[in-house]
Amino acid sequence: MNRGGTFAAAGFALLAGHQAGDHLVQTDHQAQHKASDGAKGWRAMAGHVASYTACQAVALAGLSAAGVKLRPSRALAALAVSAGTHAFIDRRWPVVWWQDRTGSGPFVRLADHGINGAYLSDQAAHVVCLYVAALVAAA
Repeated sequence: MNRGGTFAAAGFALLAGHQAGDHLVQTDHQAQHKASDGAKGWRAMAGHVASYTACQAVALAGLSAAGVKLRPSRALAALAVSAGTHAFIDRRWPVVWWQDRTGSGPFVRLADHGINGAYLSDQAAHVVCLYVAALVAAA
């Protein structure tokens, strides 16, 4: 498979793993406390990032069944990029900081009319980082 196909496959696998890890596997406790200061917050974040990364690792490993071969070092590097950026984004303040400086502060604080600006901004930041992780996987 060429690098473009590998990039697409890795990107989709990372996104599928992200969705599972962020929405199906993450506990309510982790979601409520991962951005908190102190040991309780850091334990919640560590547990979330560990299970999130495991979901992505399973998704990347599954690519071999479809005939997509990733170099193990590239897959591990992609997982490291994804885990590290995910933990940073999930501290919440980086997204608010970015949105404030780009003129989207009101959007990130929007939580009515069926729209949650903080969640949408968080997910957008994650997808951008998954793109970078897919590039790393396919390199």
